[in-house]
Amino acid sequence: MRAGTKLYLPENVLDAATKRISLLFDHFRNIVISVSGGKDSTVLFDLCYQEAHRRGREMNVFFLDQEAEYQSTIDQVKHILSHDGVRPFWFQIPLKMTNAASLRIDFLYAWGPGEGWMREKDPSAIHAIDRNYPQRFYPFLEWWDKAYWDLEETVFIVGLRAEESLNRFRSVVKNPGWNGLMWTTQTGKSGIKAYPLYDWTFEDIWHHIAVRGLRYNRIYDFMHWRGHRIQDVRVSYLGHENSLKSLESLHEFEPDTYRKLLERMPGVHVAARYIKEDMIYNASRLPPAFSSWREYRDFLLETTPSSHVERFRERFAGQLDDESVHRQQCRQLLINDWESNIPVVKPKQSKEDNLAKWREIL
Repeated sequence: MRAGTKLYLPENVLDAATKRISLLFDHFRNIVISVSGGKDSTVLFDLCYQEAHRRGREMNVFFLDQEAEYQSTIDQVKHILSHDGVRPFWFQIPLKMTNAASLRIDFLYAWGPGEGWMREKDPSAIHAIDRNYPQRFYPFLEWWDKAYWDLEETVFIVGLRAEESLNRFRSVVKNPGWNGLMWTTQTGKSGIKAYPLYDWTFEDIWHHIAVRGLRYNRIYDFMHWRGHRIQDVRVSYLGHENSLKSLESLHEFEPDTYRKLLERMPGVHVAARYIKEDMIYNASRLPPAFSSWREYRDFLLETTPSSHVERFRERFAGQLDDESVHRQQCRQLLINDWESNIPVVKPKQSKEDNLAKWREIL
């Protein structure tokens, strides 16, 4: 079989996922489901809830509220957490979230004391933690896993699907699996994670939602009406680099959310107005005053108001001297991506070279 070819098995993905989830319930005392309010976590919750209901088991459901969320997302999460037999862990705690809409204000201090929050905290959510914790998104997830749970008795179930990107596929297979199962990972840092939907496609997800008649996040209806590409139909924190494109039409579907975001997060109005423009946030067209992307990059390094300019210089010094790379560097500067959340990648290789690279990594 040629590398990169999908291998189809006689068992369908629903039966496979159901067996995987049943196996997890057999072996772990604590079942923790992470939800985002999106389509994948909605399906994941449904499958796990069915299994928990059959066994008369309680299920722990985790949601880290980043404040700058679609109201449709909050409505969906409330629906999920309202089920009988669900033990909710809805965190509305101070966190420093990336603000990709501004060159000057690096963070939204979500739920920070004294801040003008976009909405009031929910009475059923966890509002404070009586100990020190890391106030960034991913470090908090790792800390919470270890601080709250016995890692030997707990499995953290996530609705990640490999189809979405090679990086997501790699996150499943780069670490050893629990009991050798390729749809799980086991590390000392954050215990055992399971991805029972890892081989589901976009179509599989929506088919299950339709067949089961599940309630889902209504922001997807609007994205469909607007003609978004399949890979762009996703729900996430509104200040993230990958979410800026959604700001352009947010006022049409959730005007109240857009108004509150304008008041809460500096730079949102400019991002919403210019996100589809070629030369600013996308850096897909070189401004006519410059003869090369390298020249433009150097100009941006000299003029950016970002306080992280030296960090950019150090990072760029170790990257390829190539026009494709320089263009990506320009984009990072234009959205102040000092954390490299949208990393600069090497110039495109042939398909076979690219597959060889991933085989070596994996």
